[in-house]
Amino acid sequence: MFSAARKMLQWSAFYREIMYQKFKTNILVRDKMVEKMQSEGILVDYKKLDQRNYENALRKKVVEEAQEVAAENDREKLIFELADLQEVAQTLASVFGITSSEISEARKKKREKSGGFSKKHFTNFVEIKNDNPAIEYYLQRPKKYPKIG
Repeated sequence: MFSAARKMLQWSAFYREIMYQKFKTNILVRDKMVEKMQSEGILVDYKKLDQRNYENALRKKVVEEAQEVAAENDREKLIFELADLQEVAQTLASVFGITSSEISEARKKKREKSGGFSKKHFTNFVEIKNDNPAIEYYLQRPKKYPKIG
């Protein structure tokens, strides 16, 4: 009996190997996606995240969506990528109890203090005297602002 069961498992694994291809995903997906994939005959291994892992997954999803926005050149597709990015950002804000009006107010304050991006300025490097207090900002962020020369 045990031998027959083992053979069935081996056959099942072999059948699965030749009939399916497995892809690692490790991503947070929209609420209806698991059911949609299953309805299309896709086997989905998923779990419900605890709060801490959910927050971390949302942070990673923001980066993933931002990369997709950065890579997209087609206007119509860009609209959908921006919508995805906005959806994830709003969900992340909601998880931390941050309202859209708080974000809007922070955006307004930041714009008043530092401006927007319409002037299209792109810095190649900055050079700061050692006694300038502003140098600390750059020194504290060596991965973002590596020293050159």
